[in-house]
Amino acid sequence: MKYVIFSSYGNDSIALIHWCYSQGLTDVAVVFSDTGWAAPWWMDRVEKGEMFARERGFTVHRTTSEGMLPLVKRKKGWPMGGGGAYCTAELKVLPGLAWLDEHDPDCEATCITGVRRAESRNRSSAPEWVEESERHGGRELWQPLVRHSDEDRDKLILQAGFEVLPHRSMECYPCVHANIDDLRMLDEDRINLIDVTEKEMGINSKGNPRVMFRPKRHKGSVGIRAVVEWAEVLRARDQEELFPCSSGWCGM
Repeated sequence: MKYVIFSSYGNDSIALIHWCYSQGLTDVAVVFSDTGWAAPWWMDRVEKGEMFARERGFTVHRTTSEGMLPLVKRKKGWPMGGGGAYCTAELKVLPGLAWLDEHDPDCEATCITGVRRAESRNRSSAPEWVEESERHGGRELWQPLVRHSDEDRDKLILQAGFEVLPHRSMECYPCVHANIDDLRMLDEDRINLIDVTEKEMGINSKGNPRVMFRPKRHKGSVGIRAVVEWAEVLRARDQEELFPCSSGWCGM
């Protein structure tokens, strides 16, 4: 195994897989992190993406974790966003590192992600190469699409035979960095699940309710139902405004 693509099977991931194939890369593994928090219909997208990768001679793999809700209950609170949100480490990075250590114990593989500078302000200076990436166990990290514009990426997606999604990856539904459009996409089942969990979590030591989204970032809205209500009456914002994560592990 020479290369490991970490993929969410969102827009950037499909573009990356197609780009790697078009460049003649071989001995490639494509790894999806199953967070246990994806939109139910997203797993159909994952299966389609895995078939696409297999047809190009790549192997496909999945990592698993304890899942978002068990993690939240164990931590006694929801991830509060920002680049250091613990969900990324627990649900993606640590399982990914365990997979790498099992399948590439000598750290010889090059890890590849679909990070692009055009995605957000936080990724505007993302490097193409990292000789020893700490988040990938000291392995080499290659981000070949860093200079690709949205238009460049979309061309790759269409060449691959996929439609360009009008939203980010739904590997987490919703992400703690969900923007207004993401919140509007939530169905009643997921809203109800979050609502029930928030109520079960109770209040913290400061007397504040343990809710998924910080009220101060959502005009004082407390609890998922109030946050969704808030999102319904506002115009859409840029993704980067509410998606500050710069981990490189979460997909677009």
